[in-house]
Amino acid sequence: MRVGCGLRVRRIDGNEYLYFWHYEQDSGRSRRREDYVGPARDSGSKRDAARKLLAYHRRVRQDLDARIARLERTA
Repeated sequence: MRVGCGLRVRRIDGNEYLYFWHYEQDSGRSRRREDYVGPARDSGSKRDAARKLLAYHRRVRQDLDARIARLERTA
């Protein structure tokens, strides 16, 4: 299991675009994925990116808590 996420700005034809990257499970393997958020300078894009980061961290925390609970039951 790979954990990680972040933001990346890509410059295309002189314009900057914001992407949210993260790892997700695909057939038992971790795969890095990038999702387009919007124009990098747009305040809505920045707000959406912050929401995506928060949602990812919450999901990872829940997954880790579940794994820890399973391990504690077997230990």
